[in-house]
Amino acid sequence: MPEKKRFPQSFVYLLFIFALLYLAGLLGIFRSLRKEVEKALVVPLKQEVYDWQRKFKTSPESCQLRNEQELAALKAKIALLDEENQEQKRLLSTPLPKGWQFLSAKVIGFENETLTINLGKANGVKEGMVAVWEDSYLGKVSQISEGLAKIKLPTFFEERLVVKVVGETEKEKFFGKGLLVGRGEGKMRIEQILSTEEVREGDLVLASVEGGELVVGKIEEVIESPGEVFKLAQVKRLFDPQELNTIFLIRGKL
Repeated sequence: MPEKKRFPQSFVYLLFIFALLYLAGLLGIFRSLRKEVEKALVVPLKQEVYDWQRKFKTSPESCQLRNEQELAALKAKIALLDEENQEQKRLLSTPLPKGWQFLSAKVIGFENETLTINLGKANGVKEGMVAVWEDSYLGKVSQISEGLAKIKLPTFFEERLVVKVVGETEKEKFFGKGLLVGRGEGKMRIEQILSTEEVREGDLVLASVEGGELVVGKIEEVIESPGEVFKLAQVKRLFDPQELNTIFLIRGKL
């Protein structure tokens, strides 16, 4: 009786392995392994090859465009630093207490009589810090996050500040005091001024801050009624919030 032919044992093993691999592929067993291999080996290798290709295939026009972009970015940075330097010079030239320490900030928004600046808790900004521009009082930090802060201007509705009134040319000459109240939309007025005090149109309004004095605005109209104990004064600010760029926060005294 003739002997039956057998498949080679190695062929059977190979067929079994292929069957296992096919089944594993259907079940998605190798999917996670492939993902890790691509992440650890394939992607970095492709990135390296692509970078080398870009390096050797870069045209003169591409190099010129890149140089122009870098030059434009450098010019913008220089302009920004120059502007900040000019603002610091103006600040130093104003008659402010020499012991004050400042933190420079950029105004990145203005809405509803509130400034938004590009500094926050991560930069050492704290709630209640006073903001200044030259010798003008801008308000206090009212809201704060890690990277941003908001400053309510004195014109913010119902914002209140104790102020005094002095002569425009003679700041040491005191004429009166009162409570400055924000009326919104760029308006503010001084209330509770005694009718006997000689407050006049054109006088300056000052706020006392940490041993120094900052200008809040100028009186544009005095409103009084016969027989009343108090009178009012409408005040206009001496800066345009929408033109503010670099301002400073008083962070303490030496």
